[in-house]
Amino acid sequence: MNYFSLNNNCLSLFAPRHRANLSKDMTRGLIITLLMSTALPAWAVEIDDSTTTPVQTSTANNGSADDVEVTEDGEIDLTEQPGTTAITVDSNNSVTNEGEIVAEDTDNVTAIAVQADVTADITHIGSIDLYEDYDREDEDDDDDDDGPLAVGSNRIGINVASGGTVTGDILLDYGSTLYIEGNDSAGVIVGSSLAGDYTQQGTISVFGDNARGLAFEDDVDGDVLISGTITAQGQNASALEIEGDVSGNVTIESTISSTGFTSTSATNYVAPIYVDDDTEAVEDRLDEDDLYDNATAVRITGSLGHGLLINGAVDDFTSEEDEDDETKDTIDDFDENRTAGRIYSYGSAPALSIQADSGEALVLSGVVETVRDTTDDDDDEDLDEILATFSYDQGLINRGTIYATGQNIGFDATALSINGSNDETGTVSIEGGILNTGSIQATAYEASSTALLLGSGTSIGSLENSGSISSTIYTLTNDVANGLVISDGSELETIVNSGTISASSNGYGGQVTAILDESDTLRSITNTGVISGILISDGREDDETGLQIAIDLSSQNGGATIRQYQETPTEDVNGDDEIDEDDVTEPTIYGDVLFGSGDDVLEILDGGVAGDIYFGDGSANFVLSNSEFVGDTYFDGTTLSLSIESSEVEGDVDFGTASGTLNFLSSTLFSGNLTSRAYGLNASISESEIILLEDTSLNLATLAVTGSSILDFEIDPQNLKTTPFISVSGTASIGSDTTIRPTLTSFIDDDFQVDLIEAGFLSFDEESAELATDNVPWIYNVSLQTESSETDMLSLDFKLKSAEELQLDSNQSNALGAVLEVAMDDDDFGSAVTQLYTEHDFQEAYNLLLPQRTDAASRYLESQSNAAFGALSDHLEFARASSESGNGAWVQETYSHVSYDGSNDGPGYDGRGLGLALGYDHSIFGIDAIGIMGTMTDGKFEEKTGGSNPVTMKSLGIGLYATEQLGPINLQAVGQIAKVDHSSYREINLEDYTSEVSGTWDGQTLAASAVASTEFGAGPFRISPSIGLDYFKLDQDSYSETASNGLNLWISDATTDKVTADAGLSFVYVWRGGGDPNRTGPAYSSYTKSNRDRPLVRAGLDIGYRSTLSTTPYEVEAGFVGYEQSFALKATEEFGDAATLGLSLLAGSELLKIRFGIDGELSTDATAVTANAAVKLRF
Repeated sequence: MNYFSLNNNCLSLFAPRHRANLSKDMTRGLIITLLMSTALPAWAVEIDDSTTTPVQTSTANNGSADDVEVTEDGEIDLTEQPGTTAITVDSNNSVTNEGEIVAEDTDNVTAIAVQADVTADITHIGSIDLYEDYDREDEDDDDDDDGPLAVGSNRIGINVASGGTVTGDILLDYGSTLYIEGNDSAGVIVGSSLAGDYTQQGTISVFGDNARGLAFEDDVDGDVLISGTITAQGQNASALEIEGDVSGNVTIESTISSTGFTSTSATNYVAPIYVDDDTEAVEDRLDEDDLYDNATAVRITGSLGHGLLINGAVDDFTSEEDEDDETKDTIDDFDENRTAGRIYSYGSAPALSIQADSGEALVLSGVVETVRDTTDDDDDEDLDEILATFSYDQGLINRGTIYATGQNIGFDATALSINGSNDETGTVSIEGGILNTGSIQATAYEASSTALLLGSGTSIGSLENSGSISSTIYTLTNDVANGLVISDGSELETIVNSGTISASSNGYGGQVTAILDESDTLRSITNTGVISGILISDGREDDETGLQIAIDLSSQNGGATIRQYQETPTEDVNGDDEIDEDDVTEPTIYGDVLFGSGDDVLEILDGGVAGDIYFGDGSANFVLSNSEFVGDTYFDGTTLSLSIESSEVEGDVDFGTASGTLNFLSSTLFSGNLTSRAYGLNASISESEIILLEDTSLNLATLAVTGSSILDFEIDPQNLKTTPFISVSGTASIGSDTTIRPTLTSFIDDDFQVDLIEAGFLSFDEESAELATDNVPWIYNVSLQTESSETDMLSLDFKLKSAEELQLDSNQSNALGAVLEVAMDDDDFGSAVTQLYTEHDFQEAYNLLLPQRTDAASRYLESQSNAAFGALSDHLEFARASSESGNGAWVQETYSHVSYDGSNDGPGYDGRGLGLALGYDHSIFGIDAIGIMGTMTDGKFEEKTGGSNPVTMKSLGIGLYATEQLGPINLQAVGQIAKVDHSSYREINLEDYTSEVSGTWDGQTLAASAVASTEFGAGPFRISPSIGLDYFKLDQDSYSETASNGLNLWISDATTDKVTADAGLSFVYVWRGGGDPNRTGPAYSSYTKSNRDRPLVRAGLDIGYRSTLSTTPYEVEAGFVGYEQSFALKATEEFGDAATLGLSLLAGSELLKIRFGIDGELSTDATAVTANAAVKLRF
């Protein structure tokens, strides 16, 4: 036998049989054979066919005692024989059942009965089936079966009578079944003391009221192995009962379950999010007879000499090295030989209950595990061969699952309950404590749940958890979920958690606590895993009545230490080929932590905490290092020590009246309110950033700020503090490398001063210290001030910038008063203004507050009008170039783009869009052509202010035109009126403020143009000079905007107009097949019908100059809706002279002609470009 030291546990390895000396085996075998042939009876009595006759071992062999064996072909049928027993063991003989023992619809029957004080082995390999021909039926037509689960009674599979001792083993072998239907029935009852082992590898199923799966009513001097399933279903059903002491080990490595419900899947609970008018009432979802409660799934009331093991894998991670290593020399190497145990309770009874009887001292000694060769490693077909024995410190080890669910509304749930006797005279002691590497879970619906309950009269010592201990409720009210409860009168000194201990409520009204100590015995909690108490949304609004507590030690007087750190990684768990911190859990505490009145220590050395922390009346020592903490901290005692190093903390700290030390060290970031009501704290800030929120009122004895630290003060100008943020009775030393950074949370349109630090003596170098203005709104100037009187004071002076200091243009300056009025009235908007820290951010946001304030609309619509008139000129040029008269229809599509660069006193803009012009003309009254035209445009422009602020315009217009040639002069005149629909959109998107502003309004344009031109030249090359006069006017109606979150404006009506004159010169090339190249003008008679069908090509280059003769700029009055102040907006751009340039190409014949062209108007700060395509049809 070899021993290995493994975490204070003992490992015993047994050599496989095939390694024994061959000659010794042969000699031993001959001796055994000889002894058997002389000392043992020949064979047991066999039952190898069907019989209805019961058998007693005392008379089994023709009146003599003998062993009894029911072979595979054998059967004992007790049907219609109530009150009988198939096999009675009433002598020192054994029973083996490989066949069947059955009884149908027969009460008071027993398959195998063993009398007290006999020596006998009971081996069950076949089947025991005591059943009834009964099925539940739907008697009330509600689609739900009704009636009891069973109607018969008193049916027992194996019954060992009470009152003595039975010597021998009981084995329910692989493949065996024991199936019982009946009330007050049982699978196996061991009423006497058993001097031997109980091994179950087959299944036990019992259905009916008061069903009992397996019950030990007296002591067991041996081991108990449950490796087969036990199911008990019915009102008050219990799966496993151990009432006596067990000298050996109790091992569960199968599924054991009990329920009183008729179904373990159907439930009458419906989550609130799924409840609607069609949802059935609770009472209609399941019938009353479907909702009977159960008894405990596994109940232990006796001592266990080698502890309780709910089996499963020791290590849930297998590395590549472990996979390649076939040697079994460590505990986890035998995981392939282990099977997970599972204990389930469906109902309010605990899944596993360990409770002492009155006056008894129940003890669970250290677990001894026997590992069997379940994988037949040596191929000898012996699966029960012992490979190794391990001894552990803990008396209760759970590697599997202990699960309790109320399943239906109103049923509490408790997974593991450990209690002394109800009269407080019986106690439970678990030597070495509890080791949980599996799952202990409780779930309840509109009821309360507890995962692990340590009741009064229990002494556990320690709890080590690397698995999961969790409690969950689904509640509309204030039901309670507790992960671990240490009741008053119990003892648990230490918790070591590397897994998860949690309590959660689906529903904000729940009261959840992960760890609750009512005993004042818990002195140490070490956490490298997760401890959490959380409330989860169920779709309803949070009414803030719930509690989420991670650790509740508020009942303590003796004090406790909570220590959290990160485990050292040893294996590449995540498979990234690196062993690092990603291979271990980040330790975390979710939920509040409540200390009692003792001296307490909280050390968070890694990971995170999310929840409030309450220290009681005793001294408090709080250490944060390399951690993140979100929550508030409260100190009620008189002395404390708070040290935060290399951590991030967000939350308030209330020091009360305590004295002690406060240290922020080494790259710590703190944000919150610090308050104290006494001058007893000595504070030190080094290499850290401290953000003091506006409710800070920190009284200190001394203050030292060093190491390039940053002091950030959050200031609410609308509710200015009347006292300094920090008041120091002694010396406040602010290092020369300290940065002072103010942050504002509201806005006022005035100057103000804020006191930061007051001290008896202030050591501060105003010249060398840095004032960081990166969090100061652009709208203010700020400066540091120091003054001395009775005490020294460090203050900040804020002054509102003028329009000039803000570098606003004239329109922005006009609107400043109105903007400030809104910022003062609207707290959200005012706060958003204080988050505009740079000129760029301020200008971009400020511009979006204003509507259009340029002549972009006029310029864009004018360009569209010019494009339409250009289309008309192109069409008339067709006629002159082709020397044709008669009816003509034409259509032209135009793309226009305008751009203005802007100036120091106003923004630029870009506009673009499409236009369609069409017309029809005819020669009449001796005039070459008189016609009618229509236009349609769709486009938008956007001022270059940053953000999104488009204005879209759609127009429909109608006009008249005429052209006539007087000698060499070609005259053209046109006039048009159009209706314009405007719409605007501005998205004002600040840091914490968003509003979408839109407006619609009507408008009208009036445009007219007159042009005179002529043409010079002979042959295909021509020169055509021209002069023209244009007029354009835009009227816009007044309107009010709408907004999603305020800042909408009202805008008055506006009128703009413009008169321009232009002169140009066109260079033209004209070619037409069969035509007279020297001819100019409309000499129609020189062309015959035959040559008019010949193609024509005309290419042109146009250059010119356009001068603005007069203009009326865009000007409106505006104001924010609901506010008094108004302001004027006036376009600041000037329409100066511009050069014009164009290229065109015309081609066609008498019936169809096509033209392409591009025209531009260029000035120093603006451009207007149009591209067009035209088609003319003659008919």
